[in-house]
Amino acid sequence: MKTMKLSRFPSRVQTEIFSSMELIDILLLSFCSKKMKQSIESSIQSRLDKIVSMTYCSSKPDNVSISSSNSNNKEFIKLVSREEAKNRPIVQMNLFGIDVDCCMATRNHPFFILCNQQDGEQMLQTIHNYFRGFFGSSIEYHLENCFSNYIPRLENIKNSILHFRNEEEAAELLDGYLTLSPSQEYFRLSGHRGFEYENNLKLAQTNVLDVSISGSRAGEVLKNFKGRHLFIIGAIITDEEVIQFLNNWKSSQTHQNLEFLSIHRESGIFQDLGIDLNPEKIMRNVDMKQFDPNQKMPIFRYDRRRNRLYKCETWQIEELSSPNFIVREVDQHVASINIKTWGIQFASWKMTEEEVMRGRIQKTFQRTAIQEVSPLRNSIKISKFSWLIQREILSSMELVDLLMMASCSQKFHRHIKSLMRSRFDKIHTITYESIMLPCISSSSSGDLPFMSINRSHDFRGRPLIPMNLVGMDLQVSMPTRNHPLMVLTDLNQEETLVTSIHDYFLDFFGSSIKYQLNVDLLMPPFSKLKNITSTVLSGYLPAYFPDFLKISPNQDFIGLSELGSPLLARNLEFARTKVLHIGGSYRFTEDILSNFEGRQLFINKGIISESTIIQFLNKWRSNEGYQNLEYFSMFVWAFEHPLSPNQIMNSIPINRLDSSDQLPVYQVAKKDPYRKRTWGIHKFSSQNYIVRDSDQHVASIMITDGNFTFAAWNNTEKEFLEKRPVKRLY
Repeated sequence: MKTMKLSRFPSRVQTEIFSSMELIDILLLSFCSKKMKQSIESSIQSRLDKIVSMTYCSSKPDNVSISSSNSNNKEFIKLVSREEAKNRPIVQMNLFGIDVDCCMATRNHPFFILCNQQDGEQMLQTIHNYFRGFFGSSIEYHLENCFSNYIPRLENIKNSILHFRNEEEAAELLDGYLTLSPSQEYFRLSGHRGFEYENNLKLAQTNVLDVSISGSRAGEVLKNFKGRHLFIIGAIITDEEVIQFLNNWKSSQTHQNLEFLSIHRESGIFQDLGIDLNPEKIMRNVDMKQFDPNQKMPIFRYDRRRNRLYKCETWQIEELSSPNFIVREVDQHVASINIKTWGIQFASWKMTEEEVMRGRIQKTFQRTAIQEVSPLRNSIKISKFSWLIQREILSSMELVDLLMMASCSQKFHRHIKSLMRSRFDKIHTITYESIMLPCISSSSSGDLPFMSINRSHDFRGRPLIPMNLVGMDLQVSMPTRNHPLMVLTDLNQEETLVTSIHDYFLDFFGSSIKYQLNVDLLMPPFSKLKNITSTVLSGYLPAYFPDFLKISPNQDFIGLSELGSPLLARNLEFARTKVLHIGGSYRFTEDILSNFEGRQLFINKGIISESTIIQFLNKWRSNEGYQNLEYFSMFVWAFEHPLSPNQIMNSIPINRLDSSDQLPVYQVAKKDPYRKRTWGIHKFSSQNYIVRDSDQHVASIMITDGNFTFAAWNNTEKEFLEKRPVKRLY
């Protein structure tokens, strides 16, 4: 194998090479020598400075995922047990100053570092300390413990999402963790009833504290809190505690830094009718005032981190509008108050009543401030630089910035396409999604959207800018740390806008990219997108699907929550999908199987007869059909429509491995249709197998009353019996 010495290239060429590499590859290169590490740090410092955060997600010492914000929290390193990596090639490398066993990254899997329960935490600490030295002090480090009671002991964590299952150990674990990483920027804490965290003074120093613990003594938390935003769900709080807090704020005794407070009482099976607040009593005891009802009500806006179903967490703007307010005596600043039986909301305006009502009637406390739009004064013409410098500048830009730059002129559009071709070729996928609104993400930026299409009400508190983008004159709001580029549309324009953006991408990024669709319902505008290669749907309208498959045929993957139409089961384009994953196929299972020409078929719930399975196996054995099929697994309604394993096995010649032998292991990458971007490794072993007459190739099969699984090996029976193979399809 021929190699090249990067150090012999000019620094400009080195920078170009480093800029085109993935983060994990840059890290691996940095371990080659101190000189190489220094060269990387000096060459791509601007790129490293753009990494806002690094996140550790751990469930136990030998199961930790590491992701970065520049890939939008897509994991690039994972600490795993040796058991999880036992069927992957293992390489020994010197990383972070120690010899470790690892597995190189693939398209579906990050870089694996092998460890065990005993040394996993020490390995993570070593990695964390290396990152702090390599990336510098500007990066925030985040930690999530994935609903486990394990918290790695790491220093200088600034953002935590922790869930405790064992309340007896929780208080001690939390205190030990905060000793190493105090004064955090954001902390979300959840756990079971009985977790006594309320008097932890280190936790009270957090800037933004979000607690969801049933039975929380909110009065104790509030009394100690020194931060800016406090959210408590599942609280127990009394009228007296609310009155004391409001009067203390009015007299400037406490909570001068507090900007927003939201406390929701205990609910559900633990709700006690005796803990309802009494709004009238509280308002009588705090000298509550009201804004002028003849003027527009002030609206307080703030950023709140929310967990979207099956998606990454996002920051979103929420509002508080209330006619009631109190006044702080020392500076006459006001705070809006909303008191209900279920709890209290408090928002400090840091303005007097006159200032609030005089025109500054909308206040936004955001995690990242929105800049006022002002005309550019000093600009540079990139086209005047040499092509190498232009490439260096463009390589350091985010994808959405390149799209905006490409819209400046036709000439610059062609120029960027030419200079960035190698970068665009590394973008594996672009994904269109829609739950509440359409948004677009790419594999190069992880799973968070870089562009969203919004209605006018989503732009509250955000400036709009006219811009020619993707070949159209649009109104947009520029991206921030918490929000993608937002494009304004209305219901009539949405269909045209989405399809126009997609057509622009097809031209701009080229044919190497795969376009994915993850939406709740297949209907316009998404049903009009051509060249889609992967589709995940919660539901669909049968009228749109045939036309959609005509403009987006031969897809790599289609996932449906259920199949509700026999017409789709018989659709030939649908049958040519390489991988089909169907939640419920019910009585249409036999139609799907009889027409299927792809490689893998997964059905979570279906109804199928023994005769259909026998016919399927005989067709495969006689080489009459299913020559492309690699894997087929389906679960049936075992209580209502169980299979009869004996009837099937007595109808075809089935061979059986000795139970004492090591069974062959068949592994297949299975996409989770609900989490949508998650791939997991599904392992299958069986003593039973059949042999194809024409080439003596074998397929393992398993038949129970609730499941039928078929796995073709691409090995002859002789090879199969000699090697006891492990087959991986990913």
